[in-house]
Amino acid sequence: MVNDEHFGHLLKVLDGFCALPGGFADALKPLVFYRSFNNPKNILREGEVQKHIWFVAAGLVREISLSADTLDGRTSWFWYEGDFVFAHPGFFAGLSSLVDIEAYGGSVLLEISRAELTVLIRDFGELAMITEKIRYRNGAARAVHVSELVNLRHAEMVSRFYHDHKAVFLIARAKDIASFLGIKDHGIHRFLKGL
Repeated sequence: MVNDEHFGHLLKVLDGFCALPGGFADALKPLVFYRSFNNPKNILREGEVQKHIWFVAAGLVREISLSADTLDGRTSWFWYEGDFVFAHPGFFAGLSSLVDIEAYGGSVLLEISRAELTVLIRDFGELAMITEKIRYRNGAARAVHVSELVNLRHAEMVSRFYHDHKAVFLIARAKDIASFLGIKDHGIHRFLKGL
């Protein structure tokens, strides 16, 4: 069962996308399931069809893209508290995932099935654009990240990421952060000195 604090956080984020209609919270609550993780856990594997969307109520989730240069794959994205986690691009199209998704230990996710989300959006027509807005926000953030990978020097990128997401450095492994920032994992520590 989902607690009121986490559910309230979900509603606040959804309300930021569009005004929530009356009765929506009561219809949504029984469809939301609480998942917590004591240790890192893959919640989706490459090739699987994602049947749920997750909301990060607490903690951190990462996307892992397969890479020829490393056995563990490459961290291609992070989802932070308040984000919706979905395979890019497979979830909304019902296609097989091209990535793995891993929740870090200590994370709390709220889960709703794609089928129930579809019915809910149908029943509350004023929410028809909410999935597009969620996708847009994620896509825009990914575009900014790609631009920074191309245009910023490593030291500036690490500094910016550290100041924007300090909590990530307390949760994620250094090699995951380095991979996300496009630098060698043993080199990230020299960029962190003095921050």
